[in-house]
Amino acid sequence: MILIHVLIMIAFIKVSLAADSVKPRIINGIPATAQETKHQVSIRLKQRDFPFGNGHICGGSLIGPNKVLTAAHCLYNNETKRYRRPHEFVAVLGALNRFRRVNGTIVSDVSSIAYMKTFNMDMMRDDIGLIFLKTGLPINKTHLTVAPIDIANSTMLNGTTCQISGWGKTEHGELSILLRTANVSIIEQDICSMVYGNALYKGMICAGRLAGGTDSCQGDSGGPLICNNTLVGVVSWGTGCAQPLSPGVYSDVQYYHKWIMKHNSASSNVLSLLYILVAGVLSIRTMI
Repeated sequence: MILIHVLIMIAFIKVSLAADSVKPRIINGIPATAQETKHQVSIRLKQRDFPFGNGHICGGSLIGPNKVLTAAHCLYNNETKRYRRPHEFVAVLGALNRFRRVNGTIVSDVSSIAYMKTFNMDMMRDDIGLIFLKTGLPINKTHLTVAPIDIANSTMLNGTTCQISGWGKTEHGELSILLRTANVSIIEQDICSMVYGNALYKGMICAGRLAGGTDSCQGDSGGPLICNNTLVGVVSWGTGCAQPLSPGVYSDVQYYHKWIMKHNSASSNVLSLLYILVAGVLSIRTMI
């Protein structure tokens, strides 16, 4: 117990003094299998996705026939300080190798996007977003490599072993060619608050290993934190990747459950049309 308190205090001082920037964040993972990651989505910038696979910027999780949950910061262009338009994205499902299409791979344009109007890029608060696919899953048909995952509507117990997955940077510092997965644990909110102090807001949870060594990293943003076959978190941010006393921070899916469930493709398509009509007038277009 004393050791834990000492580690927490060290973490608090370390984060307070760190010059590290907050980074959207699988280190020390293993190749994933198609069976366990049918929900995984690669979100890409269409203009950059040549050759196939180069455009990957974020992960996502299929939660309905054409509905993908991701992070709001994945939809935001930090250079232009505005949200990207739906037609700038393409989503790839049912492929473990991000450079290779296989039987069952779905490549879809994006019809609309949604994000919380309260999202703040500097604080990463309310970092939750949705994209809606033009080409979704056929209704009432089973797909061999793609399937939606259930989303959490209750809090996960501390210490629960969960899985993260993505094509983000590995321990070698490069984006992974293959989808990788790793186990992490849900960390007590009190400990997480001590580590990150005022940077931790409602709607954020921590997962990882306090000893470091395993974590999500750049390119994994927006991807899933899966506990007991349920989508519990969305990869959001952290300090560094897999560093001791610096667990990953995830958007808490159960906290945003009502917001996620109230959005559907019909309402978002209307908002997408409005977005296009006001292009050039507003610097930031918020869909709620």
